[in-house]
Amino acid sequence: KVMTYNIKFGAGRIDFFFDYWGDRVQMSRVEVEQNLAGVERLIDEIDPDLLLAQEVEVGSKRSAYVDMVQHILERCRFRYAAYFQQWNSRYVAEEGFGRVDMGLAIFSRCPVKRAERFSHVDWTDQDFLTRTFYLHHVIGRAVLDLGSREVAAYVVHPEAYDKDGTKQRQIREILDRV
Repeated sequence: KVMTYNIKFGAGRIDFFFDYWGDRVQMSRVEVEQNLAGVERLIDEIDPDLLLAQEVEVGSKRSAYVDMVQHILERCRFRYAAYFQQWNSRYVAEEGFGRVDMGLAIFSRCPVKRAERFSHVDWTDQDFLTRTFYLHHVIGRAVLDLGSREVAAYVVHPEAYDKDGTKQRQIREILDRV
C-alpha cells in the first residue's frame, strides 16, 4: 500500500502568512509535536508500506528544529527512510524565517538499497534575492529491496506558484526520469 502526503512542515491548520489568511511564520515545539502526532495517527490508520512525503523539515526554525524524518520513523511502522533536500538556507530574512532545511522523504518498510536526488529546472521569473534564498525543487528516487526484486519509488513536489511554465517543465522532467 502506497500513500503520499504533504506534511506542510508540521503546521497543521495553523494560519501561516503564505496561506494568505494568517501572519504566523514560526511554531513552538509543542505545536509541531501535536500536529505531527495527528499526521502520524493518519499514517497509522492508513497503514501504508510506503509513504511519499512532501514539505518535510529536519532542521528549520519555523518548525522548532524538529527532525520530522526521525520523528516519523520513531512513531510509525517504517524502518527505513530517504530524505531529499530541497531548501537549505542558513538564514532566510523574509518574514523572520531564519534557518530552513526542508525537502521530500520516502519512508518504507522495506530496505532502501540506494537513494538519488535529481535537480529540477528552477523557476526563472524571480528576482535575484528570491532566487538566492528560494527552494530548489527535486525528484527523489529510492530503490527498495523487496527480497525477490527491486522497485524504484519516486517522490516529487513541483513548483506551485510559477507564471513562466516551470511546473510544466518539471512535470516533463518527472515523466522523462521515470
